Amino acid sequence: MIGWVKEQQNRRCFFIRSFSERNRFTVFSPGQKSRLNFLLPQKYVLTGIVLFLMIIYQAPAQNFISGEVSQNTRWRGEIFINGDVIVPQGVILSIEEGSKIYFKANTDVTSSGKDRERSELIINGVLQARSADPLRSIVFTSLSENPQMNDWYGITVKNFFDKSLLENCVVEFGYKGLTCYGSSPQIIGGEYRFNHHSGISCEVKSNPIFQNVILFGNGFAGINCELASNPVISGCTISENNYGVVIFSRSTPDLGTVPPTGGQSEGRNRLTNNFDFEIYNHSSETIQAQNNSWMSVSIRDIQAVIYDRQDNSSYGEVIFRPIFSERRIRIPYAASVAGRSLSEKPAVSSDTATLFAEGPTATVKSDSFKSTPQIAQGSGSLSAAVTEQPPAELLSPSLPEAVSAFRESRQQTTASVEEPQIQGPLLETFLDSGRRQYVNKAVPLYPEIYRKTGTEGDVLVEVIVNQVGTIENYRVLKSDGDLFTESALVALKKFRYQPGLFKNKPVQFKIIERFRFKLN
Repeated sequence: MIGWVKEQQNRRCFFIRSFSERNRFTVFSPGQKSRLNFLLPQKYVLTGIVLFLMIIYQAPAQNFISGEVSQNTRWRGEIFINGDVIVPQGVILSIEEGSKIYFKANTDVTSSGKDRERSELIINGVLQARSADPLRSIVFTSLSENPQMNDWYGITVKNFFDKSLLENCVVEFGYKGLTCYGSSPQIIGGEYRFNHHSGISCEVKSNPIFQNVILFGNGFAGINCELASNPVISGCTISENNYGVVIFSRSTPDLGTVPPTGGQSEGRNRLTNNFDFEIYNHSSETIQAQNNSWMSVSIRDIQAVIYDRQDNSSYGEVIFRPIFSERRIRIPYAASVAGRSLSEKPAVSSDTATLFAEGPTATVKSDSFKSTPQIAQGSGSLSAAVTEQPPAELLSPSLPEAVSAFRESRQQTTASVEEPQIQGPLLETFLDSGRRQYVNKAVPLYPEIYRKTGTEGDVLVEVIVNQVGTIENYRVLKSDGDLFTESALVALKKFRYQPGLFKNKPVQFKIIERFRFKLN
């Protein structure tokens, strides 16, 4: 009898072979490069195979963790989560550089937290996720073979007193990538992308600090601010989200103050290529957004991509002058130009995840699983943490029709950047032109059955464009209907682009194509 047993969740294959004439039962594990032999009487061979398969299919439970972290703990390597993980007050969770934290898609064995169907990492204590090397980012992502926005919920930091730190982290495929709930974490470098709602959401009087962060391709907003939150945002790239920065209910994010004093933002953010508006001020507050790059130095053009008092007198003004128009604006985070390969898949193994307890004992509790991960001893302690002149052109009180025209097709500007360490597809905003240019673009057909039923929706697709302007790879990040997806992909396959240039040399680049299906 010859057969294969594939344990899909663990990416391991076991080859089972029984030689009836020699009563030998042999199991090969290619991933482990090992063989297990044992002799059985003929009548017990089938029973042995069944028992072994039962063991194999129960083994993956030992690889996943959920529940409360009881004391200071360190993660490294690959960690697999299938339910809410809670770090209580007084406890530090540290994550080493290069680690990958995988969340099982659409699963929460604890049925708790904000979303009872998706796993969350809830920080009531302190999170120290630090990578000194941006090329060895800490990645929080979906375990799915075909990851989608909203596969897991996200990271929520709730500690009002002790400061968490996320340095060079990539957070993707959640609902909200990172939620700062009444807390003030420091976020340095990294990329928050492909999240269903927002890359980072600031809520309930939170005061986080963002430095050199990329917020790219999120379904609603790069940064969402609500309930009197006041983040300080500097040196960030906010691109290809539906909205760049959205502001609600008494929130006052500082995107740049000239001159900066007392911890204020110096600006130098890059707000470009967001599909609806770069900044949407839905509050009555005045928002400081000075000394930033907008891919244009025209006051009229910039005002066209900002929604504020000029559009609705109930809302506050966004002050964006003076403008940062230095030609050599820096790429803030070199590793981000090479997003995860569309074909890359995690290798799940019980040998990859290591948790270090910084004390006599440490466990990760779960009502669903009796086993606990392997723990190494250590020691640790809890500690509380830690321009140019404006252009001569003036904005007229009422915006002419040129504003709506610009919202449809923004003017192209040229800006060169300092040379980073490039490893793969460059983000569109860092191209010499600052944006994609089409040779051919097709309009998708509206599915007839959706038209008749009044169904509307969006499809978001990540696209990798090669050096000659043809599509090298793509993946659907979000879709509001299978027929929308089919129609969008039929159109996408007809797209051709001008080669993207970086320092006058053709490069790979990646973009988000949004296909919007709206009636009327």
